[in-house]
Amino acid sequence: MTEKIAAVYKYRDPAGAVVHETVRYQPKAFTQRRPDGAGGYIYKLKDIEPVLYRLPEITLAIEKSTPIFVCEGEKDADNLVKIGFEATTCAMGAGRWRKTYTQALTGALALICPDNDDAGWKHALHVACEIYLVAEAVKVIRLPDQGKDVSDWIEAGGTAEELMDLADDAPIHMPLEYRREYDEKLKAMGPLQLLEELEWLKTAPIKHQPKLPLIEYQLKFCRQALAHQRRHEKYIRALEESGLMTVKGTLKKAVFS
Repeated sequence: MTEKIAAVYKYRDPAGAVVHETVRYQPKAFTQRRPDGAGGYIYKLKDIEPVLYRLPEITLAIEKSTPIFVCEGEKDADNLVKIGFEATTCAMGAGRWRKTYTQALTGALALICPDNDDAGWKHALHVACEIYLVAEAVKVIRLPDQGKDVSDWIEAGGTAEELMDLADDAPIHMPLEYRREYDEKLKAMGPLQLLEELEWLKTAPIKHQPKLPLIEYQLKFCRQALAHQRRHEKYIRALEESGLMTVKGTLKKAVFS
């Protein structure tokens, strides 16, 4: 059976010039190509730096603080745009994220919408970890179990309003490695430092929201430790006042003096 071109997805630079394209065939297959400068194509992306899909649009969205859906595949991105959202993806799907893509999302409100399979979730969590430090905030959205991806979900009747509700309900994402690193940092702080950190978090960018329960737990631990220390000191004073004293950890009556 001869393959027919079903769609051509153009990847443009910030000025709108085509850098490369993904060609989708029917039956389902894909190939990558780039303009050769003479009206034809070179069917490989070697020697160029690929860009994110819809880069001019997402650059403008970042400037306007408009949320951007990061999905897995051009079809998904286009379907999200059709129902009113800004969306992007990277060429060649899961496992192909680049550092240049991360930099392109600096300052973004990123809503990652993974495919509903192991590879999709692995890719989503990798992207979330990569962009966490540069993005304004990151959320990973879990769609209802209706099909493989967001396109299937939309085809099954999912609406823009429902998707926005799912995005609103999703927690701000903080990668596990950064959570652990921050937790260790908190353990080295004293009570006053913890309170200063808490005050800063109250006005910090929303990406830091997941830190709040960590610092609240550490403050609770510090309060308990201080309360225990005060009870211990009160107990020692009561022993001294009642004529008891401690010698190498053993209580003895003062009558031996």
